[in-house]
Amino acid sequence: MIGGTSRDGGALSQQAFRVRLVSPKNFLGADIHEKGSCVVHPSENAGRPLCYSYNRGGINNQKIALLGLFLKAMAGDDRRIILPDIVIFDQITFIHERVPIAAAFDVARLRDFAETVGVTILDRAPAGDEGGWEFFHHGERHIAHAAASGALDGDSVVVRFFRALVPAARSAPDTSRLRDIVFDRLGIAHVVQMRIERDWDDHVRIRVDPEVGHNEDNRHSAESIVRKFRATYPSGTSKLYIVCDEAALVEGKETIRRSLRETYDIEAFWKSDLVETFQSGGVNLLERSLVDFEIALAAPFFVGTSRSTFSGMAALERFAQSGQVGNHGIYNALGPRLAVRYDKGAFRSARLATAEDPYDPSCGYELGQILEVAGSVRAAHDQYLARGEFGGPDREEVYLALTRAARLKAALGEAPEAVLAAFERAAGVAPSRAEALHGAAQHARAQGRYEEAHALASRGLGIRLPPGGRAVEPWIYDWALIDEYAVAASWTGRPVESLRACIQLLMEAKIPEEHRDRIVSNAKFSIDRIAGR
Repeated sequence: MIGGTSRDGGALSQQAFRVRLVSPKNFLGADIHEKGSCVVHPSENAGRPLCYSYNRGGINNQKIALLGLFLKAMAGDDRRIILPDIVIFDQITFIHERVPIAAAFDVARLRDFAETVGVTILDRAPAGDEGGWEFFHHGERHIAHAAASGALDGDSVVVRFFRALVPAARSAPDTSRLRDIVFDRLGIAHVVQMRIERDWDDHVRIRVDPEVGHNEDNRHSAESIVRKFRATYPSGTSKLYIVCDEAALVEGKETIRRSLRETYDIEAFWKSDLVETFQSGGVNLLERSLVDFEIALAAPFFVGTSRSTFSGMAALERFAQSGQVGNHGIYNALGPRLAVRYDKGAFRSARLATAEDPYDPSCGYELGQILEVAGSVRAAHDQYLARGEFGGPDREEVYLALTRAARLKAALGEAPEAVLAAFERAAGVAPSRAEALHGAAQHARAQGRYEEAHALASRGLGIRLPPGGRAVEPWIYDWALIDEYAVAASWTGRPVESLRACIQLLMEAKIPEEHRDRIVSNAKFSIDRIAGR
C-alpha cells in the first residue's frame, strides 16, 4: 500500500495522509455526536470489543471494511464492536476529514442487523487502528469466497449486511431531484463509472499490472471507454451520465464532453451539470460520492470496471436490494466491446466477473487464489492444476498456476516424488522464471534429498530477475535461491561452494536481517570444513 488508497481502491502517490476530525451535519441536517472511548487494536483483541478508528480508503472500501468488522466479531468470542468514523477522502489535498458514521449511514438499521447476527454495537467513540485494512481485506476475501462457493445469495450475511447499510443520501432531496432529472427528464438509461482520475494510472502500474499482466484492459481515457460503449451499442444511445471524482480528472469535463460529442455523438452529463447544489463547495466529497452511487444503483444499465470497488459494490448492492444484478457491464475485459458482468460484484478479476461459470478451467488461476486465501487448500490446488492443464497461449499464467499447484501439493503432504514432478512440470513451462526451481529445491532439501536440492538450486542460479512479468517474487531471485544452493552444497560435502554462496549473500546485503546470523554460521561451518576442523 502506498500512502493509502483512493476513494475507489487506487494506490496513491507518496504523499502524507492527514486526517482531520470534524463534526458536520448529515444529509438531513441533523447534528451528529458520539460518546465514550475505545483503545483496542484488532490484533490485540482478547475479550474486548473490536474496533478501528477509520478506513483510509474511498467510501466503498470503507463499506467493505465495516463488513469485515462485523464478520470478525461474528467469528470471535467477544461479539461486541464499536463503529468506526467515516473518512471524507480527498485525493487532491490529501487532507481527509473524519465524520461520525451516522453522518453517512442509518445506524439504527445497522443495529437491527447486528442483533440478527448476535453482535452488539457499543456506544463508544471509535479508536484503535487508523487504516482498517485488516478488516477491509477480511471483508473483501469473504465476499469473493462466498461467491466462489455459491453461497452469495439473498440469505447470506454479506447480502443482508448491505441491505442494512442504508446511506442518508438515498432519501435526500437532492438525490431524488438528480434521479428524476437523469432518468425521467433527460431519459438517460446508461450510467458509466469512468475511472480516469489522476491516481488511476499509478494504481494500475503499481498494483494491478503485476497481478494481471496483459490479461485485462485497465488503462483508459473517457474516449476509449466510450469507444467500447459505442461498439456495443452502435445506435440508439446518445446520452450518458458519468460518475467519477470530477475535481481529480486528468482532463477537464468540457474537453471530454466535446470529444465524446464530436467523435461518438454522445452527450455526457455529470451531477454538477444538473443540480446546482453539486456546483458549490457546500456538498462534501463523501456526499457527492454517495449520491453518484445512488444514481448508479438506479440505472437501467450500468458500466464500470471490475477493478473498482465502486463498480463491484454497485452490482452487489443492486443484488442485495432487488435479488438480481441487472444490466451491468465492464470495460476492462479484453476485447473491443463491453463485457457482461455475471458475478454480483464479488470478483476483481475481469475474467471471473464475466464468467457465466467461474469454475471454467480458464478461470482456475484467479479462482485458485481466492480459494487458497480462504484456506480451501485442496480446492485451490485443483483449480490451479485445472488451469495448468487447460493450457493456452498465456504460458506465464500456465506457469504460475502449475507452480502454485505444486506448492499446495507439498502443503497437502503428498509424496515427495509427486511434488517434485509437479515443480519440474512448472519449471519446464517458463525456463526464464526461478520460482518453481526454488520451490523444488526447498522441498527436496526438506525431504533430505540433498543432491536433488543441489542440482535444482544450481539450475536456477543463472536466472536473473525478470524486468517485468506477472506475480514475480523478487526475494527468490535476490537471495532465497542462492541460500538454498548454499545449504544444499553444505549438506552434499561441497564446503567451498557453500562458502562462496554465503559470502555472496552477505556482501550483496539483500538478505533479510533475521537470516544474517544463520548465514554467517553456515559460512563459519564451511570454513571449518575446508580447514579440516
